[in-house]
Parts: sequence; structure tokens; C-alpha cells
Amino acid sequence: MGTEATLLEVNAMKKYFPIKKGFLKRTVGYVKAVDDVHLTINEGETFGLVGESGCGKSTLGRCILRAIEPTEGSIKFRNQKGNVVDITELSPKDLRNYRRDMQLIFQDPYSSLNPRMTVLNIIGEPLICNKIASGNQLRERVKSLMEVVGLNSKHLERYPHAFSGGQRQRIGIARALATNPRLLICDESVSALDVSIQAQILNLLEDLQEQFNLSYLFISHDLGVIQHISDKIGVMYVGKMVESAATDDVFKNPKHPYTESLLSAKPVPDPRVKKERIVLQGEVANPANPPSGCYFHPRCKYAKDICRKKAPAFEEVAPGHFAACHFAKDLQLTGAAGQ
Repeated sequence: MGTEATLLEVNAMKKYFPIKKGFLKRTVGYVKAVDDVHLTINEGETFGLVGESGCGKSTLGRCILRAIEPTEGSIKFRNQKGNVVDITELSPKDLRNYRRDMQLIFQDPYSSLNPRMTVLNIIGEPLICNKIASGNQLRERVKSLMEVVGLNSKHLERYPHAFSGGQRQRIGIARALATNPRLLICDESVSALDVSIQAQILNLLEDLQEQFNLSYLFISHDLGVIQHISDKIGVMYVGKMVESAATDDVFKNPKHPYTESLLSAKPVPDPRVKKERIVLQGEVANPANPPSGCYFHPRCKYAKDICRKKAPAFEEVAPGHFAACHFAKDLQLTGAAGQ
């Protein structure tokens, strides 16, 4: 594992879902939802994961939590004592202890909360399951968590339907914070909210990060949100990580053509800035039957013969800047307008 500051290191992560057909349900192929992904998250850092819908972002997040079992790869996590543990090798009993340190904030604040449970029960459930608190101590802990996320602690006995979308997401954040985690996986956690409420939740997450020294894996398709909150960015395409670097590096100096096309679609709030939109031709590759070589080559205007025949390695093409492109060191790609 990397330096002492490294909290999470994912190596060669794969998640293949079998395709079964026929009366006997024979496996005839696989959907390669996550295909050989590497990423590192340091303590107190936000790693933004971006890509089109269906590229495997959420599946990767759930594999890291072992909410779904990865097919291959290692997930190394540094615990509070400083010991590095491979989560993929833990038994269900041992994994339970590490679940306290890693929590998930869901996308939909409506469906992620049980409508038949009060706020006290929703936020208190992880405290009871992990035997952290009970009785009056539980009630006081839930009150404290509600105040931390900006909710009125007098509303303990209310049900989710009595709250707005932004308030429900705050309840979800309070629930995630209940076990004092070190890593939060935010799966499109602001995409279902109005823009003004998005800003409030993002500011809250930044305040909580500073207050509790939290690390985030922030999954989103919104480049504006990713740029605002992330220290580092990873770009995924059809299950593969195609680029990863510090946020400013990705936005100013992209090294992969797919990243360049994403940045060209980012709106600029200035009518004086003229930008050229890169419209990709063709469809996103099918993860059950991806093209040969580089998965992006059918849509890439820079593609050459080698791109069709050989898959590019995900390697360091500049200091701290990784990309999976045969010509990453040669291409002069356009960054986001206004950067």
C-alpha cells in the first residue's frame, strides 16, 4: 500500500455479472460492469468518480463496501490502528467491524428511508446494529447527529414524509455518520435535489469532512459538482478507468479523448466564452460485448490501427496523471472552457 496517508487502495478490481440463457440457465457470457480498475484515496481526501450512466461507477462503490462481491481484485483499507487489511479476504464476521468505517449515502432521499420508521429509528438503527448505543444514550446521540447535519432535534419522532428532499438527504447523511466512519461513498447523493439544495448539501459535506476528517468517494455524472468538491478525479468508461489525476489537471489538461468530450459538454456561466462542443458519434460500447482493443476507439476521432487491436495500459503519462490511451503523451487535448 502507498504512504501512511493512504486510506483505501483498490487494485485490479473486476465485477462480472454472468449472462444466463436457456432452460438450464447456462452461462453464455458476462457483463463486465467493472473491469480492472485501480484507485487510491488518501485520508481527508475526496475522490470524484465521473462517467456516463451505466459505466460502472455505482457498481464499483458497492464492490468497495462488499455490498456486492467483487469477481477479482483487492481492496486494501487502513484501519484506525494503522494496520492495512485486504477487505476482500475478510469473513462476514470480521467484515462487520470494518463496515463501521465505511458507509454509503444513497442517491434518492425518498426511497432510501423507510417511510414507516421515525427519524429516531432511522438514524438510531446503525447504532443498535453495531451495539454502539441504546436507551437514553441512543436518543442523545441521534439528537447530536441531527444538529450536526442542520436538522432540528425536536423532530425525532417525525416520519420521512414530513421532511423536504434536502432534509431527507440530511437524515441519510446523519445515518451514515452514526458509526463514526472514516470513508463515505456518496452515490449520486445530490443528483435528485434542486440546484440550490445541492449547494447546501455539498457545503455540508465539506464542513463535515473538515470536522471529522472524513474521506469521500464521490460518484456523480455532474462535472460541475465533481469539480467543486473533489481533490482527485477518476473518469470511467464501460467499466474501465480511463483517466485519473488531480482535479485541476483533469480540467485544464485532459489526457484521454473521452475526458475531453465530457469537458466540452460542461456548461460555462459566461456568455462571452465561446466553446466548441465535441459530439461523440455512435453508441456507448456494450459491456457484455465490448469492442476489441481500446473500448473507446469506435467513437474516438484520434483512433488509429493500434487502438483497434491492442488495449491501452492504464499508466502514468505525467507526474500524478494516469490515463489509458496509446497516444496520451502525444495528443494536445482541450480542457474545460474558462479554466
